[in-house]
Formats: sequence, C-alpha cells, structure tokens
Amino acid sequence: LANGFIHPYVGGSRIAIFFPIGHPATWRVIAMSARSAEASGQRRGPPDEPLTDELSLAELQAAIDGATGGGLRVHTPAWMTHFRLHHRQAAEYRRGRAFVVGDAAHIHSPVGAQGMNTGIQDAWNLGWKLALVARGESMERLLDTYQEERLPVGRALLRYTDRAFSLIVRSLSPSKIAAWLRRTVPARILPFVLRSKQLRTFAFRFVSELDIAYRRSSAVREGTPRLRRGPKAGDRLPEAALVTHGREAFLHEQIAAPSFHLLLCGPVEAWNVRAVHDLLESHDLLAAHYLTTQGNGDHLVDATGDALRLLGVSDAAQYLVRPDGHIGYRCAGHDLSGVDAYLREWISGP
Repeated sequence: LANGFIHPYVGGSRIAIFFPIGHPATWRVIAMSARSAEASGQRRGPPDEPLTDELSLAELQAAIDGATGGGLRVHTPAWMTHFRLHHRQAAEYRRGRAFVVGDAAHIHSPVGAQGMNTGIQDAWNLGWKLALVARGESMERLLDTYQEERLPVGRALLRYTDRAFSLIVRSLSPSKIAAWLRRTVPARILPFVLRSKQLRTFAFRFVSELDIAYRRSSAVREGTPRLRRGPKAGDRLPEAALVTHGREAFLHEQIAAPSFHLLLCGPVEAWNVRAVHDLLESHDLLAAHYLTTQGNGDHLVDATGDALRLLGVSDAAQYLVRPDGHIGYRCAGHDLSGVDAYLREWISGP
C-alpha cells in the first residue's frame, strides 16, 4: 500500500477501506460486511443497545481476508472497536433554553467523513449568536435562526449518507452485476476519478462543506441596488489573496476578529468618509475594510482584481460578513442606509 491514498478492497460480501493517517497508527481500517452480525461479532438485540464486546485482532484480520483474499496482514493495533450505524436527526435543534449540536443533533454512517465538520459548523453557527444574545447585544430571536439554518444541513447530510451507505450495501449483493461492479469500480473508475482535478475540487468542496449556504435564512438579506453576480447573501465569503500593510495576506485572515465585517468594495475615494464613520459609531460590533485595487497600507489591496471578480464587483459594492464567515447582507452602490437598517434589526446599538 502506498501512503497518501485511500484504498478500498472488495471481496465476496465484504469491504475493507484503508485510510493513511500517520499517527497514532499508520492506517485506519474500516471493515464491513453485508452479514454485519457475523462479520463484526455483534450480538443481535435492540438497535439502541450498546456494543460492549471487544473487537479482536483475529476478528479484524478475518474481515480483511474476506475482502482482500488474504493478501494483507494487520498488526500492532492502536485502537479497535465495533460500531453500529444509525441514521437519525433531532426534530428540533432548539427548545427554549436547550440546544443540540453535533452528534446530539444528527447521527449517521461515516460515509463521506462529514460528521466532524458538520458538528463544528453547528457549534460555530450557534456560538456567535448565543454570545451576542447572552451579552445583550442582540435580540433572542437571533437564536431561532440556528435551527433555521442548520437543521436543513443535517437533513441533507443524513439523506446523502443514507443513500451512499445503501449503495455500498447493495454492492455487496452476490449478483453477477454487483460482482462486476466490485471488480471494476475500485480498479478502473476510482483511479480516473482521483486524477480528475475538477472532480477532486468538487469532492473537496463537498466534503469540507465550504459550499454550504443559508440563502433562505431570515437573518440574511439582499439589499438594493442588487448585485447581479458574486456570492449571494447566506453564502460563505470566498477566499482570496490580498496585500495589506505591505505584506501578502488572505481575505479571511483579515476578517477573523469576532465581529461583523463590512467590505467596502471599489475605489476608496468614492466612499463618504463621514457616512462610514457614523455607521461605525452606531454599531460597536462592526469593523469596516476598504477592498480596492489601489490603496495605502491600511486597505485590503486586490492588486490582481481576483477578489473583486469573485465578488462580482465592477464598480462599488458592500458585503457585510457575519462572525461565522457567511454573508449577512450585500448590495451594490455607496448608500449605507440598507446595511445600517440590517444591523439595527439584528444587533443592538452601543
């Protein structure tokens, strides 16, 4: 096995997948069989009954032999366990003063390896909102948008993992078609998929969850005049390389402070300095940044124009970025009354 790749093996009615991890062990191995009770030694019982019997190295080796034909030997295990798959989601993510995040809100098979990312994003989405409300800097209805934004993400994740796992189980069928797929897909199709830059990019953005958006949330808004291009309100702000204070930097690095960040896009001299000052004075949690192709050391200089192109800006625009990196409000032009009204709706003044 060569380091740096995921290696699936399929044989008979068994699958073994090897993930290179480096530490604390060289490989992570997940073995699965259509006859799950036989393959893992799980005792039959209620689906919620904890699995208390230990997994032995001999048991794991037998499952691997069934998939590989006996060509691989495992040794020196760092940790082994049985696990049972569930596909469930909480009906509500908030009830009164109680909230659920991560595995308390949704549990599913590890297909797609998205459980950790989803749980972290749940906590980050709730965390900044809870902090604002607890400090009296936002109204409690902001907390309702946690369920509004994250429950659909959990529902989509369960749908994806359930379908993917069902496909894997069907591939373990003893039929000739399933056997042909088991021989063909790992050997011929997967190497082609891994070589495709477009498919790798799609897979990365899907698994990393960078494309998750909250466009239907009540806490995001498209202002007027409308921007025709670029990421919409609710989308995650794209990353871009910049120059600030004479050094190379990244856009997300500059808006990492726990506040709302207003990107004033376009020529700096076109913005009304007094209006920008008054807006900042009215909102303690707001920071403003000039994103321009030419400027001094205090500005975010987009020398190549790539950042402004990503944002769909040809003249002037405003992007208000929430503490979680998603766009709360955007519009074209220099009038700041729309973003001021949005902030007054969701954030208390000084």
